[in-house]
Amino acid sequence: MLVRRWLDAAGVTDPVLRHCYTVCARELAGVDGGTARWHGLRSSPAATRPHAAALLAHGCRADLLVDSGPVEDRRRRFTEFVEATWAAFAAGGSPDPVLHATVHTYRTFGIPLSVVEDMFSAMQRDLDFRDFATFGELRRWCVRMTGGPMIAFYRVTGAVTEPANEPLVRELAVFAQLTDVLRDLSEDLDDGRLYLPLEDFDRFGVRAGDIKARRWTPAVADLIAFEAERVTEQLHRAAEVDHGHGPVSALRAYMALIIAAVLAAGQDVLHRPVRPPLGTLLHVCRPFMRAVIPADL
Repeated sequence: MLVRRWLDAAGVTDPVLRHCYTVCARELAGVDGGTARWHGLRSSPAATRPHAAALLAHGCRADLLVDSGPVEDRRRRFTEFVEATWAAFAAGGSPDPVLHATVHTYRTFGIPLSVVEDMFSAMQRDLDFRDFATFGELRRWCVRMTGGPMIAFYRVTGAVTEPANEPLVRELAVFAQLTDVLRDLSEDLDDGRLYLPLEDFDRFGVRAGDIKARRWTPAVADLIAFEAERVTEQLHRAAEVDHGHGPVSALRAYMALIIAAVLAAGQDVLHRPVRPPLGTLLHVCRPFMRAVIPADL
């Protein structure tokens, strides 16, 4: 019922497109423990939620292909998805509902295809993983992975309408990705990936092997605290200039919640992903959700 009303508000009347956008919204219901539908989708104005759902569903599908399933199958499945995505853009649509809705959203809002190219390039690096030597190298990867998609998302939802505000979003994207790195540190280690910059290990006298072997030492604790403070400083800077935009503010609140949970987890961050309770997330995001969800929606 809610998705149908969002589609009405967005002016999407074509039955095929309505079905495709509905599939996108439904796929998000189970992504990341259901959190994507709250801090991403529900913090957007109702009329933009179908398009927001398409962007999020496409990115989440690609991410899942790179990060889940048998390792030996990931490259093949990701390559097939990349080829299907480009075929959909070339044809102006696709039998796949998520790809069809994604193409429609990109064309409706004039989003450049370089956003997809950069995201796919960053994901390919995950499949051919190598350690990041410096924070500058990690930053460049984050911009390709998250910067363009986040700008596209906020352009669609109306949170960012001026090009002058895009550097803020791109910078916030870097630290949103770093937040994910800290949250999912244990899962990434399971996959043989360590995203934290090696220069930061040298700064604190930590050997990469210590983290990979899940050895918690005072130096490792200092390293994690340093990376968490990096994110916190950026959140403070973003709060001064984002003017309280719903989706941007919701993301800042969500990132702050995760960073607090990472610090509270201590050595457990090396052994399990950090997942704040959904109820806590809803409490943080509720003020932004109320601002964009009328009573009849």
